[in-house]
Amino acid sequence: MNATTVSASTTVRRQVPTRWVLTSVASVVALGGVYTLAVLTKPGQEIEDSILRSVDGGTLLKSGRALDAISIPAILVVVGVVVLIAFVRRRPGAALQSATLIVGAIATTQIIKAIAPRPELTTLTLSNSFPSGHATIAVAGVLALATAFGRHLRPLIMVVGTAFAALVAEQTVAYGWHRVSDVCGACAVVMLWLAIVRSAAAVWSNDPRDTVGRRMHGFTSGLLGLAMVATLAAAGAIFSIGIGSDMTLTMSTGPGVLVGARLLSAGVVIATAWLAWKLDRSI
Repeated sequence: MNATTVSASTTVRRQVPTRWVLTSVASVVALGGVYTLAVLTKPGQEIEDSILRSVDGGTLLKSGRALDAISIPAILVVVGVVVLIAFVRRRPGAALQSATLIVGAIATTQIIKAIAPRPELTTLTLSNSFPSGHATIAVAGVLALATAFGRHLRPLIMVVGTAFAALVAEQTVAYGWHRVSDVCGACAVVMLWLAIVRSAAAVWSNDPRDTVGRRMHGFTSGLLGLAMVATLAAAGAIFSIGIGSDMTLTMSTGPGVLVGARLLSAGVVIATAWLAWKLDRSI
């Protein structure tokens, strides 16, 4: 009886949770859907062109502090830190998950950016920037750090890290480095890799469970959820006001359109972090 119970319990533990299978499928669908609608269609390109035309010429392709913080040395430092922290905590599985998440997400983004075509469907012909490498690094870095740290610091890492990642996404749009769709694509790539590493860990990792307490998990979830709703609601309101009197979305430019797009990009990142947090209570 005991042997049967242990065997059944082991079998359940070694199965890939359904939520990660669904997450991986949803991420691929979202990635393909955003690319198709925003990059491969003329209306999609026109909408995002109108946002790019709203960027002030004096700030176009400049950078802020959050963007400057994203660099090759910074990536190496983050990977080194997360691996070191996980090994200090005697969790080699978490170290492997963290490193794989960052490296896999960045590599996937760069491959897609290199091979995905952007047809010239409008008069504003700029090179392909889908998905955003900066947003990929920022979001993947937050989730990797959350994986490496213990349950006591993980909520703080998620809140502070998400705020930084949202700022990075906002600045990529504010300075004309990326389009909103690029940020959406980056978040889809990161969620795909999160699902991959968590699925692999469910099957092969022997690390003990490290679960955030229910009260703290709920508090963090509520905080991220509130920030998500507030940011997306503000984006919708400001973007709508900024469309203009003619209400022609694809031809509207101006500060209101740009501010709305900046908030929308930040909101997408916060929504991604909130979803990851809800799915990922146990690491």
